[in-house]
Amino acid sequence: MHLRISRLLKISVLFSVGLFLFSCVSKRDNKNLTWYRHQVIEQIVLENDSSYRVQIGIMATSFWLDNQDGLLANKLLLLQQSFTRRNKVNVAVQHGTNKIVRVTKSE
Repeated sequence: MHLRISRLLKISVLFSVGLFLFSCVSKRDNKNLTWYRHQVIEQIVLENDSSYRVQIGIMATSFWLDNQDGLLANKLLLLQQSFTRRNKVNVAVQHGTNKIVRVTKSE
């Protein structure tokens, strides 16, 4: 009986530690990003072959989307859906550059 309780205690401690580590990893964000959550895109303007100027919400600041990481099509699709259908998106912008790094659907 004592062996069974000891084994159950070890399993519960390992499960708790694993759950704690998983929650810490999943919430980790890049500290060099500013997130604009639940925003609607107001303007998308093509600047050159692979660069777009984007206005998020009613902010006067322009943000930039380019194809440096090769994921332009996915980001642009979400931004255009937000612009045309008024879907809300989450946009991560790099500090100091106003470069759009990530775009996700808002829940």
